Amino acid sequence: MSVNIQAQNIGKDTVQLNTIDIVAPRLKHFSSTEKKIKVDSIILQKYEGKDLAGILQKVSLLNVSSNGSQGALSTVSIRGASATHTSVNWNGVPVNSLTTGSADLSLIGAGSFDDVQIVYGAVGSLYGSGTMGGAIELSNTPNWKDESSLGLQSEFGSFSNYKTKLYGKYSNNWISYTAQAFFQYGKNDFTYTDKYDFGSPTERLTHNENRAYGTIHDLHFKFDKHFIDLGAWYQAKKKNIAGIMGIGEPRSSQQQRDSSLKVYLGWKTLVGKFRVELKSAYLYDYLKYTNGYLSEISSERILNDANIRYYHNSKFSLDINAKYSWLKGQTNNYEKEEYESRITLAGKYTPKFGTFIITIGKEWNTEINPPEMYSFSSLWNVIPKFLDVRAKWGTHFRRPTFNERYWQPGGNEEIKAEEGWNAELGLTILSLVSNFGKISTDVAVYQSKNKNAISWQPTGSHWSPLNTGQMISKGLEMEVKHSLAVGSKKYMQTMFKYAYNDAYNNDKSSADYKQTIAYRPHHITKILNDFISEKWNAGVIATFRSNTKNWEEQKVDGNFLLDVNGGYQFKTEYAKFSLTGRIENILDKSYELVKYYPMPGRAYYLGVNVIF
Repeated sequence: MSVNIQAQNIGKDTVQLNTIDIVAPRLKHFSSTEKKIKVDSIILQKYEGKDLAGILQKVSLLNVSSNGSQGALSTVSIRGASATHTSVNWNGVPVNSLTTGSADLSLIGAGSFDDVQIVYGAVGSLYGSGTMGGAIELSNTPNWKDESSLGLQSEFGSFSNYKTKLYGKYSNNWISYTAQAFFQYGKNDFTYTDKYDFGSPTERLTHNENRAYGTIHDLHFKFDKHFIDLGAWYQAKKKNIAGIMGIGEPRSSQQQRDSSLKVYLGWKTLVGKFRVELKSAYLYDYLKYTNGYLSEISSERILNDANIRYYHNSKFSLDINAKYSWLKGQTNNYEKEEYESRITLAGKYTPKFGTFIITIGKEWNTEINPPEMYSFSSLWNVIPKFLDVRAKWGTHFRRPTFNERYWQPGGNEEIKAEEGWNAELGLTILSLVSNFGKISTDVAVYQSKNKNAISWQPTGSHWSPLNTGQMISKGLEMEVKHSLAVGSKKYMQTMFKYAYNDAYNNDKSSADYKQTIAYRPHHITKILNDFISEKWNAGVIATFRSNTKNWEEQKVDGNFLLDVNGGYQFKTEYAKFSLTGRIENILDKSYELVKYYPMPGRAYYLGVNVIF
């Protein structure tokens, strides 16, 4: 992980750097003042077999919720917000479910992307609906070098888990193509202590198999100052849903099938001082749930995006973005179509002493009238290349999802949209060098207010979405990175991460006034230590999450987990080899992230990656 990524430390945007200006996407260009965390490539390699939620649980300050083991429904929230306030984007295309509003990260492989970044408190006027907490950016970066490779990666682990991925890359000075196809299976029949059953017996989880397969393709062309981007991502999953903890052995006949198709086509070029980009995307999602009865949910989206950026000089750029989308949701009990459009204006000024960004956004929807959104963010280079201070204020908005409005039983067509504001003040020490190594530190304090917060809560025999009134979320985040050279081409790296959050109901008329929102831990702590040499590495990851409660006010115990991992690389005349191994939950702790859903105990994994 990197403590912080500051675009201005890499280099100012200049009109002369044509290739960089064309390639740099709008979201990256106008989020250079934000707190960003990048998942380290070594971590991605060692946890290749896990889904995205699993790796974020290990290495980030995000709050992960999971209904069990590999393949189970998994979501994340940032800074006390809900999973529907976290925007997940693939090469700039939002992939959150149109019907549920969140992204199931069990459907996203941790090692399927070159770059995984977390943007804390992402600007709503820039990203659109649903970014009160932040955003997760997934991307595969084109390579314009004359290279080609073919790789095979496999991992085997406890509870009959294995994953195999075949991938290839080809590039030269005008084309860059990457492709991958994978298959994954897990029986997930682990044992656990059922503390909700009489005598707290040890039981084995059954009916918990998971199968998944998919393919991702990224194709890029470069013709002088013209760039064409094509992407396709298909994935399917079949998951048996195990029974929950409680009296008696776990029994279940539930099964869920998911499949999705995402494709996009983009073109961008530089004309004088203008950067022009067009992009269209089609997204299809399907879910089939069976439990003695059948429930089907599908959605389709066509997203169209036009963007023009004007570079007045090397310090000032102005951007206008227009979007137009067709949205359709269909289930057993409703079928709805909507049209949505949005215009965003953004300006960026980068003098020698910092970066300053202003954004203004407005959406229109055939069923909802969203408010205008604004933001101002800044990053001051107080001491160049040593100390930065950032400040941000912005508004956010989230339209109710199709399910929140139309699902039967429980849907609420009168439910109000969420809206509010968030603010952040941060300080970054980029580099503090001494005889004891190099230290970088990032500290941030934040607060957000959400009017008409929406949550699904039990109401009699079913769950319904409710406006729970005003919600306040405030907190502090601290991340410290220390690296120390311990020999030729050897170094030790330690990262300490801590987050305090207080998210509570601030509606004075509510019976839950000042009560902490469900599944919002006050404390999250991560410690990562790695010893890295030219050919091998070894690491330890310790995580702590404090107690929470569910929507019924029942306590969900916190947990302390410990992992160890390692890797070794070597090459022969014909191929490069990378061997990985890890032990998760080495202390064999029984724990839950969601009430009554057990998580796996101690587990062993071995992986091999061969590149020809």
